[in-house]
Amino acid sequence: MALEDHPGSLVVVTNREPYIDEKTNQGIRRLQSAGGVVSALDPLLQRSGGAWVAWGSGSADRETAPRGIRMVPPNQPKYPLHRVFLSPEEIAGYYNRYSNQGLWPLSHMLIERAQFSREAFHLYRRVNQKFARRVAQMAPRNGSIFSHDYHLALFPRMIRELRPDVAVAHFWHIPWPPFTLFRLCPQHQEITRGLLGADILGFQTPQDVDNFLTAVERGLKIPVDRAQGIIQVGTHRVTVRDYPISVDITAIEQMVKTPRIQRWTEGIRKRALKHGVSLAISVDRADYTKGLLQRLEAIDKFFARYPEHHRRITFLQVVVPTRTEVREYRRLYDQFVDASARLNNKYGDAAWTPLIHIRRSIDRPRLMGLFRAAEYALVSSLFDGMNLVAKEFISAQIDNRGVLLLSDMAGAAQELGEAFHFNPLDPDEVAEQLHRAALTTSADRARRIESMREHIHHHTIYDWIAHIVEALDEVADTYAAR
Repeated sequence: MALEDHPGSLVVVTNREPYIDEKTNQGIRRLQSAGGVVSALDPLLQRSGGAWVAWGSGSADRETAPRGIRMVPPNQPKYPLHRVFLSPEEIAGYYNRYSNQGLWPLSHMLIERAQFSREAFHLYRRVNQKFARRVAQMAPRNGSIFSHDYHLALFPRMIRELRPDVAVAHFWHIPWPPFTLFRLCPQHQEITRGLLGADILGFQTPQDVDNFLTAVERGLKIPVDRAQGIIQVGTHRVTVRDYPISVDITAIEQMVKTPRIQRWTEGIRKRALKHGVSLAISVDRADYTKGLLQRLEAIDKFFARYPEHHRRITFLQVVVPTRTEVREYRRLYDQFVDASARLNNKYGDAAWTPLIHIRRSIDRPRLMGLFRAAEYALVSSLFDGMNLVAKEFISAQIDNRGVLLLSDMAGAAQELGEAFHFNPLDPDEVAEQLHRAALTTSADRARRIESMREHIHHHTIYDWIAHIVEALDEVADTYAAR
C-alpha cells in the first residue's frame, strides 16, 4: 500500500503546528513553522491528502479556526490542520515543566537540571489524552498515524486503546538516555509503556534503540528481541528501528544558487576578504544542550595557544534566545553574551572582532547562504539527537571549500565521519581541532566535503520519511486484512 493509493489515510500528530496565525498591529500574520519535519511532511500531505493534528499555539489560532480546524496552506488549502487548544495551566505543566524541564534535560543527560512533579505529569497526561481523543474522532478507519517526539510519549498507547484499527508510528527526535539515567524519571515506566502503543517506533541512532530496549527489559521486565528490534507486548508487536533524520540537500543546493542568495554569499565573502579573515559559523538556540559556554572556553584556548590565527578567523555565532519564560534559559543567554564580550575585549582590537553575535533568527535562504560563505562550521553540542545544522552546512557547501568541526555527542557524528570530531567537554581538544582545520589543504577539504555530501544525497529527509511510511503501510495492510 502507498499513500497515493489511499489518499487521506495519514494523520500527522506533533506538538508544533505547521502553520501558525499570529495577531499583529497590521492584522493576522500567517507563519509557516521551520524545521525538517514540517518541510518534508507538509508537501506529502498536500500531495496525498490526510490531516495534521497539533497544539494551536498562535495568538490568532482560535480566531482563524473557530471549530478547531484550519485548512492549510492558507493560500491554497489542501488538507485540514486540527488544532488542539490548551489552557495556560496545561501549557505550563505539559509543555514548560514536564516536557522541557523534565524529559528534555534528562534525555540529554543533564540530570542536575531535570525537574519532575506529579502535578506536571498529571497535566502532561491530560494533554496527551486531548490529542488522542481528537485523533480518535477524526482518523479514517484503518488509517495511519505518524506521531512525534517527547511531548507525546503517552499518545501511542492512548490512541491504541481508543482506535485499535489504526497503524501507529512514533518518532522520538531527541536522544534516549541510558537506563541508569532514565529510571530517575519518576514516571519512566508509564513513559515507556506509552511508547509501546506504537507499531513502529523510531529513534535517531542505534545507541538510542539499544537504550530504549534496555528500558523495556529492565524497567518493564518485558523481553525484547535485540537482533530483530522487536518487542512483543501481549498480542501487540512493536518494531524498534533507527531512522536518522536528514535534510533536503537538493533544495538547499538550489537555494544557494539563486541570484539573490549568490549575491548575499558573495557580499559576505568580499567583506571577510577585505578584513583578511575567514568566517567560522555556529547556529544554535540558546539551549544548555548546545555547549555554548564550553565553546567559548575552547575558542579562548584556541586564540591563546595559537596566536598566529589572530585577525585571521572571526567566529560568527547565531544564537537565538529560546524558552525565555524559563529562568535558566534566560540566565544561560546572559552568561553567553557576557562571556562573548569578555573574549572580544581580551583578543580583539580596532581592526578585528573575534566574535560576532547575531541574536535573531535569519530566514532560511540567507542562512543557507551564510553556510555557503563560511569556511568553517562549529557544532559543539553536549548531546544532540541528530543536529541538522551540521548536515545543512555540508549541503550548502557546493564549492567544496568548507570544514565541519563536529561534536562526538551529536547524532550526526555517526554519519559524517569526514568531519573534524571532538569531545565538547575537552576545550583543549576543540582548540587543537580548530588549529588542524585551519591548516588543512584545499584538496583535503574538498575530499572531506564531497564524501559527506554524497552520503547526504543518499540519505535525505525524503528517504527518512519513505522508510518510516513504508513500514507503517505494511502494518496498516495487516490491520485492514483482519
